[in-house]
Amino acid sequence: MSKADKSLMEQLALSILPKLSGLHDKNAKKMVNTADKAIATIVKKFQKLKDQQVKALAELKEKEAKKAKKQLEKEAKKKDKLAKKAVKDKQIALLTKGAKIVGSEVASTAPVSPKKATAKSKTTAASPVRKKRTVVAK
Repeated sequence: MSKADKSLMEQLALSILPKLSGLHDKNAKKMVNTADKAIATIVKKFQKLKDQQVKALAELKEKEAKKAKKQLEKEAKKKDKLAKKAVKDKQIALLTKGAKIVGSEVASTAPVSPKKATAKSKTTAASPVRKKRTVVAK
């Protein structure tokens, strides 16, 4: 046992044993054995409680570490996404600048042709109402 457990047992024994002074030997031995068993169970429960606290503390630290790791990953993803967007914006800017220069040269050299009128489809144009035919019997 550890020093803390031994000191706990000694404190419990000192509080119980003086109360046993008026008993006969046989009854005193039974009481001491019972007290020793009780003290042992108390020490076990105390040790179990300490272990649970240590385990809970370790789990809490692990959860905090996971949260910190996830946060770092999110930040890294955001930075990566922003960097990709910046590169894409630069490429678009370069292409649009190049297109304006190339487009102006093409526009000055190419003759302007008039656009042809597009034919309307049957669904968009309103059709005239048909007259009903009357049949005359002979």
